[in-house]
Amino acid sequence: MGRAPCCARASVKRGPWSPEEDSKLKEYVSKNGTGGTWIALPQKVGLKRCGKSCRLRWLNYLRPNLKHGEFSDEEDRIIFNLYATIGSRWSIMAARLPGRTDNDIKNYWNTKLKKKLLIGIPRPNDINFN
Repeated sequence: MGRAPCCARASVKRGPWSPEEDSKLKEYVSKNGTGGTWIALPQKVGLKRCGKSCRLRWLNYLRPNLKHGEFSDEEDRIIFNLYATIGSRWSIMAARLPGRTDNDIKNYWNTKLKKKLLIGIPRPNDINFN
């Protein structure tokens, strides 16, 4: 029961995005914006993706104001301090780290920072958990 997933149709492409798809989506959104709805966007752009997939790709990877690459020591400090006070509330953390998405921070925590905390690797400037 319940609703069928938005990408259940056979005509919808799934899996990794190609550079050509990224380019089409970036070009369309930079010229036209999202128009507030993502449902019709893939057809307008000429993508065989669902609207949800386009929205997530744009928000998490393609937006021009996103930071790509390594996290700074200062960002590490902020994440450690916020995790100590609010736990795994990634969207709140993202609001404090311009250019980083909640998904970026969650993945970074789970792949890098949590390990440092668990095995006691010295953190940048021995982070103060006031």
